[in-house]
Amino acid sequence: MNQEFLQPRLTGSRFNEHSIPLELLKDLAVFEEMVIEVAKWKYLQANPERQRSPRGFTDGLELHLQAVNEGSAIPVIALSFATLFPPGNAAYFEQARESIIAAVEAAEQGLPINEHLLSDHLGYFDRLGRSLREDEAMELRSSTGRIARLTPASRRSLILASSQTQEWTQETRLRGIIPEADKRKMSFEIELRDGTRLKAPISSQHRATILEAFNEYEQGTRVLMQGVVKKDRQDRLKSIESVDHISLLDPLDVTTRLETLAELEDGWLNSKGRAPDPKQLDWLAKSFDSLFDPILPLPYLYPTAEGGIQAEWTINSWEVSLEINLCQCSAEWQALNLKTQACFEKILNLSEPKDWQILNKELEALLAESV
Repeated sequence: MNQEFLQPRLTGSRFNEHSIPLELLKDLAVFEEMVIEVAKWKYLQANPERQRSPRGFTDGLELHLQAVNEGSAIPVIALSFATLFPPGNAAYFEQARESIIAAVEAAEQGLPINEHLLSDHLGYFDRLGRSLREDEAMELRSSTGRIARLTPASRRSLILASSQTQEWTQETRLRGIIPEADKRKMSFEIELRDGTRLKAPISSQHRATILEAFNEYEQGTRVLMQGVVKKDRQDRLKSIESVDHISLLDPLDVTTRLETLAELEDGWLNSKGRAPDPKQLDWLAKSFDSLFDPILPLPYLYPTAEGGIQAEWTINSWEVSLEINLCQCSAEWQALNLKTQACFEKILNLSEPKDWQILNKELEALLAESV
């Protein structure tokens, strides 16, 4: 038999199509591990004469993913049991769920966390929620209707509330160069823009890419790495635990270029140029990453004297420019044909995904002229 146990609501752009990336399923599996351990603790609290939970305490009880409902994405998690009615131990599973939700709510509100869970239990958050990105959350509804939001920020608070945690892990993406690779030890180092160097393991499926980047170190070839990093309690990067994906970056990689432009200071252009706002550059980098068609050629990027960004493409006989006003999230598009002198202009609202689609289609049309 199945009994509804929890319907966590996942919010963020990745869940808008009412689906769940497979990497998030790892988090749900960790949630089951955590519920079992907290349920054992609840049993011992209710039975102080016992030193450990009875043998077979969890026999016949499992958490199953039953469905995914709409509303961003809502996985339906059911408590499954073999008998017609739930065994008595099921009540401790429900108490465990409520304690976990209460701890998440406390972390979100900056309240004491340890009164809801033991320090050992908080260590599970090192893996639970690790796949969540900055704009995402896992909303947990308690039996009384209260909603607690597990976000990267509240997850960090939960992990650091454990006195046993000296290092914690986070899934992230890093850009850098590879100055060192050791074939014998099967390890390499990635150097970030700020000079930080992190050691990482080499797996067989990534070996060729890593060695190619290492051999092109002098040319400044950069890579994009996605994996799990270790941080200390001060949030400083310590090492790379595992590499999930790694790829060579295009020399015109937008995020890398915008990171460089973020280092500009006011007066960069003959003591007059205004530096672009780093937060707005971060918005532009994320927008390009998620909304610009990856099949299309990347632009050359330049800063403008007004603190904006100009993107330029040369496509056959066309010179294309996109002057981006970062403050207004808008852009002026201009395409000039050097042969016919035909010129087309339009204004785009880059805060709207549909206008990014217009940009993509305009570039596609210019590329198609040579086919």
